[in-house]
Amino acid sequence: MLEIILGIAGVWILFVGKVPSWIIGKKDFEIIGMKARLIGLILAIPFPLSLVIGVILGFLFGQDGVGYAFFVEIAIFITVLIVVMVLTRNFRVPVVKNANQQTLD
Repeated sequence: MLEIILGIAGVWILFVGKVPSWIIGKKDFEIIGMKARLIGLILAIPFPLSLVIGVILGFLFGQDGVGYAFFVEIAIFITVLIVVMVLTRNFRVPVVKNANQQTLD
């Protein structure tokens, strides 16, 4: 289930080319362009990868492969989250506010 949520967020970032502020954690920073698409690609990878590895482990180990696949799936999920957190920390840039920009109150 969590991989599906990551996959949806990843595909969204791939199409839009901008990481939403709820992933970055602060509204004062942004990630756009190719760096955002790289993060989107990494977020979209866990679901298909877990599916393929689960099928392979099922063929190799039979019923025991289901248990192994569960642990591999958790390891992939945690690894992707750590990689995305490190990349967002390194790729984010402060949002520059224009002095002539008017705010709507």
